[in-house]
Amino acid sequence: MITSRWLVLYFITLFADLVLIGLNMDAFRYATKPLLVPLLAAYFMSSAADVPGKQRMWMYGALFSCFLGDVLLMFDNLFLPGLGSFLVGHLFYITFFLTIRYSNPPVPYCKYPLVFLNAAIIIGFILFLMPYLGNLAIPVIIYSLVISITVQSVIHAFHYRYQPAAWYCLIGAILFLLSDSLIALGKFYHPMSAGGILVMLTYGLAQAGLVHGSVKYYGDKS
Repeated sequence: MITSRWLVLYFITLFADLVLIGLNMDAFRYATKPLLVPLLAAYFMSSAADVPGKQRMWMYGALFSCFLGDVLLMFDNLFLPGLGSFLVGHLFYITFFLTIRYSNPPVPYCKYPLVFLNAAIIIGFILFLMPYLGNLAIPVIIYSLVISITVQSVIHAFHYRYQPAAWYCLIGAILFLLSDSLIALGKFYHPMSAGGILVMLTYGLAQAGLVHGSVKYYGDKS
């Protein structure tokens, strides 16, 4: 009951943040956006009894880094530090899901078609954005490659046929990639109508999917 309340609070806060974006009331988002990841962290903390101690630390590292990134990206002049914080968050997520993969016997087989599809999407996206990136080309390329590895690590962490919690994580990882792609398109290529709402909606659902899927995976194992 306690854990479900944290998730309800999370989605209420996410909805409030989306409403504020739609009403162009960004000043009030200082009370909603920075609250999202801490609510997920509280949900994870109250639900993590079945999660091994080292795994908890990787997840807390990912959530703290994302929280820091959320705060920094609220200021236009802190884009690079915000990007760096999310990059660190993805490194924690990658470690978290790789640990699941190699402690999930038999180790899930490599899904080569998805490896090549993911690589093709990222390379194509980078090539498309390259003329617009200017002096931020290298940071954006590095970040794009890292988030693609996050998706790969989730794809290869689970046995999807009999571990249904994996689908939450996979959808979360894909939505994270989509959200960051929308940010990049809006910042470097062309602002999009309702872009802010789409970015926040996909990001909010992404984080919830990754965290809830991880909690459910370990809960189902116990």
